[in-house]
Amino acid sequence: FSKGDQAYGIDFSGGQVQEYRFEQPVSADRIREVLKSAGVKDATIQQFAKNPGDVIIRTSEETYETVVAVLKKEFQDNKFETLRIEKVGPVVGKALRERALWAILLALASILIYVGIRFKNFAFAVAGVVALLHDISIALGVAVMMGRQIDLLVVTALLTIAGYSINDTIVIFDRVRENLLKDKKSSLAEIINLSINQTLGRTILTSFVTLLVVVALFLFGGEVLNTFSLILIIGFIAGVYSTMFIV
Repeated sequence: FSKGDQAYGIDFSGGQVQEYRFEQPVSADRIREVLKSAGVKDATIQQFAKNPGDVIIRTSEETYETVVAVLKKEFQDNKFETLRIEKVGPVVGKALRERALWAILLALASILIYVGIRFKNFAFAVAGVVALLHDISIALGVAVMMGRQIDLLVVTALLTIAGYSINDTIVIFDRVRENLLKDKKSSLAEIINLSINQTLGRTILTSFVTLLVVVALFLFGGEVLNTFSLILIIGFIAGVYSTMFIV
């Protein structure tokens, strides 16, 4: 909260979108490098696998003239054309912010209803949603503290965390329900402890294997996916302990 609008990326705060087509594909890292040397440090660069010559550059300020001058200078032997120049205004950014918030709230509400109906007990559902709010808050908070900006890709990561975390929660809930029906003598605390221990191996194995993939994305996925994968790493780790110790 202390960062205010500085916490938001171009999608939510506004900026400029530029799209170019090169005759010969140029790597996003190379373009990022030459733009940084020219003082355009906050540029987000995106390429497409099917058309690697097409490049989208997003900046928080109007940098078209600077970008074109740098590209002409650094890639003299590689002709390129400008496909579009668009400005994302603060009004559009505010609308996207509201929609992103609604997307998260509707996802949590849907999970609340689903878990409540499935287990015929809304105490289970409320516990699950409280843990999801915890996971999302931790992932978002740590990422922003590390200087990462919130954009639409971050919202995608948060929704992914919610889906992944509730899956693990439901597995343990199922075991708790089974043990409650089998064992009428033990206390609720003992049944919960038993259920967590019975599913602990599965929780550790699935989380570890998923983390291997996400860490690989973080290390080798390039700058565009870096924040996305970082948030997934934080959220998955938070999800493991919240499922067992909060839910």
